[in-house]
Amino acid sequence: MKLLLTEHFESKNLLKEFNLLKDEEIKQIYLGLKWTSGNCLQTVVIGGVAIVSYFKESRALTPDLDFLVHDLEKLKVKLDNDGILYKELKGSNGIIGINVPKFNTDYLTKDVGNKTINKLIIKTSRKTLIGGYDVQIIIPELLAIMKLELGRDKDINDGLKLINSGVLNKELYLEILNKLKPNLIDYEAFLSYAILI
Repeated sequence: MKLLLTEHFESKNLLKEFNLLKDEEIKQIYLGLKWTSGNCLQTVVIGGVAIVSYFKESRALTPDLDFLVHDLEKLKVKLDNDGILYKELKGSNGIIGINVPKFNTDYLTKDVGNKTINKLIIKTSRKTLIGGYDVQIIIPELLAIMKLELGRDKDINDGLKLINSGVLNKELYLEILNKLKPNLIDYEAFLSYAILI
């Protein structure tokens, strides 16, 4: 299965990192992409795959998928109908989503965390090609904001790398910040990052 094809990936960096994964890891990701795209679910790729998609330089890819889901209950029904097992993911605010071991995929609900950011992620996502499957992906401006808002060291590192990557549109970043101003813990810090774009 190794040596994945360029025409199956919009991001050359993501293709390069996929080719470094083990065959079994690639198979799991492909199963998750196939099932998710084939079930017409309103989902958006976030997390490591999204980060690597936008970076131009290498960053190790964790062999999993993370999706933000518009309707987690609908997704559970479809999984149940297909006999696919999943387990709930719990956070400090209760259930934050589900994990599907067969796909090594987390589906996170839009109804937990910063709901305003989550709704905007779904509303502004764009189409990309990953492994030959058309999926929605978070836009880089919002991905940087989401990562910085999460506040963990690795997320802040990813967010700052994105801001310095040259792939963000400064006007769009500022427009999104303006929409999110009442919902960001440290709006002024986010605003100050704009000079780096």
